[in-house]
Amino acid sequence: MSILELHAFPASPPSRAVHMALDLLGLEYNYVEVAVLDGATRTPEYLSMNPQHTVPVLTDGNLVITESRAAMTYLVSQHKPSQLYPACAKKRSQIDQRLYFNIGTFYSRMGDCVYPVCFGKTKTISEEKKDALKEALMWTNQMAACGYVLGNSMTIADVDFMATYSTLEACNFINLAPYKNLKIWADRMKQQIPKYAENCGKGAAGFGEWFNSNYSKE
Repeated sequence: MSILELHAFPASPPSRAVHMALDLLGLEYNYVEVAVLDGATRTPEYLSMNPQHTVPVLTDGNLVITESRAAMTYLVSQHKPSQLYPACAKKRSQIDQRLYFNIGTFYSRMGDCVYPVCFGKTKTISEEKKDALKEALMWTNQMAACGYVLGNSMTIADVDFMATYSTLEACNFINLAPYKNLKIWADRMKQQIPKYAENCGKGAAGFGEWFNSNYSKE
């Protein structure tokens, strides 16, 4: 039987999402830390595995998955079928909807704010970008009204959202206090996700340090 292997960078939110999913599901795996900032995703060996030179990459034998959300849904479906990502097409469509919202809106708008700062392209964030992120936070807060980002039980979408939200917390450039449902939800996730501090908290803190070393609050 093949051993799952996760190639990841701890500061990367998508990397942390897959890392959390692996331990939430109780799966055995090897963790390979990728020194992204030192060019480790640009080596011939890495590019042969993922030409897009991104993290994370999940391998399962000959199978290579280079998108974090595809990796998470695969892990549940293939290795630990459960209500985290159920077989029911209708329920799955709702979870997929949340995953697509995160990559296309919540994580995307956060990224528009933080990545230019992290990579030294700017030291400030425009009000327009902050307002777009606040709008996404408002929607996400509404989603969490019943205790989880979809209804009243955990799904793989909660893990995905937590990787984004924890990064926002660590960067600390926007006031999260108005989003009370999200605060309650995040506190619950930190308790319910196994090894949260090790698999997500530490990497989020590292991201926050990276961001704040370049950020000017004006």
